[in-house]
Amino acid sequence: MLFILIALTIYLGANGWVYYHAHMALQGWPTGLRIGFGLLFWAVALSFILFMYMRGRHLTPLAGHWFYQISTGWLVALLYLTLLLLAGQLPRLAGIHIPHLFGICTGLTALLLAYGYWHYRHPSVRHLQIDIAKPAEGIKHLRVVAVSDVHLGYGNNRRVLEKYITMINDARPDAVFIAGDLIDMSVTPLWRERMQEALRQVHAPQGIYMVPGNHEFISGIKESEAFISQTPVCLLRDSIATLTGGIQIAGRDDRSNRRRLKPSELLGQADPSRPIFVLDHQPYDEELKQTAAAGADFALYGHTHDGQVWPLTLVTNAIYRQPYGYGLWGKMQAYVSSGLGLWGPPFRIGTRSEMVIIDFCFQ
Repeated sequence: MLFILIALTIYLGANGWVYYHAHMALQGWPTGLRIGFGLLFWAVALSFILFMYMRGRHLTPLAGHWFYQISTGWLVALLYLTLLLLAGQLPRLAGIHIPHLFGICTGLTALLLAYGYWHYRHPSVRHLQIDIAKPAEGIKHLRVVAVSDVHLGYGNNRRVLEKYITMINDARPDAVFIAGDLIDMSVTPLWRERMQEALRQVHAPQGIYMVPGNHEFISGIKESEAFISQTPVCLLRDSIATLTGGIQIAGRDDRSNRRRLKPSELLGQADPSRPIFVLDHQPYDEELKQTAAAGADFALYGHTHDGQVWPLTLVTNAIYRQPYGYGLWGKMQAYVSSGLGLWGPPFRIGTRSEMVIIDFCFQ
């Protein structure tokens, strides 16, 4: 509760700071226009709080989509407006006044958001080759499409999902790995848009394997499981699936479940002579160390979004030793995906959305 109060205070304070500068910039405008601007500003500023209250309630897919885009999009607009306005105050220390500062900051923010939206809607495809120093009986190669943080819901709707499915199928994978947060904040829009039918169009002969992320728990883990059960996705919660050749996929439940198995407890059920892949969601350092020590050959994570927009990348870099990309933890190779989708604001600034094609090669 304390965290929520602090976050709310900061949010309202930042909005007040931006509104003050907007109000000063509009001096000389007709009173009616200034009043109208003020009402519109605070309607947008408070829309995020209203959306969080209403999520999953009485919203059609179309209305929910635009409500979500505008209310969460304002978070990033507010971030950059605040930073730019603060930066614009620095020349005043030297006695330099910048005319039309609010207009300049608004224009720069609009350009950043336009770039960030385009960048997000054009995810990249990354290729990796991972050599595994173990045999898989009868096969030498396995192609996997690895994704995380798709965040299906009001933001990433069925139209976006169908685009992602086309990308996945074009890669011709043997299997698909999903490192959590397939669902955003509620299963309601997924049912209403019949996204389970779209997910049935994914072609992966060896199957689709997923672990829950924190957003499956936010959405309600039982509700999330009920939706996933109507798709071809195999949800692994502290369980192991075995592919052709004895390749083992160990899926850890999200750390939202305080009673989930430790890596040693889960991987103790696996055959150490065959390849062991681990799917997990949150790449905290201690978890990666324990997973490597338990004998995993490769681990896939998500959750961080690589910060999503700068300067939040500085935050993820401070929290995680491996906030994004490929890394080695002893003998274990690990990859942290920046995510194919996003939570909230539909912008990528200083980061990228991605789908990763991994070609595994066995002894």
